Amino acid sequence: MLDRKNTRDIFPPTGPKLNAKSWQTEAPLRMLMNNLHPDVAENPHELVVYGG
Repeated sequence: MLDRKNTRDIFPPTGPKLNAKSWQTEAPLRMLMNNLHPDVAENPHELVVYGG
């Protein structure tokens, strides 16, 4: 395992602007980024996310 800690907070984009090449790829990207949002994830810096 790496000892390096990820200290960057991840926030999903909002609005109609694309960050991916198409909406087919933008949707899963936003869902992943939403799961890693600090208000949603259990421990986002360790990538610990629980589903409900």
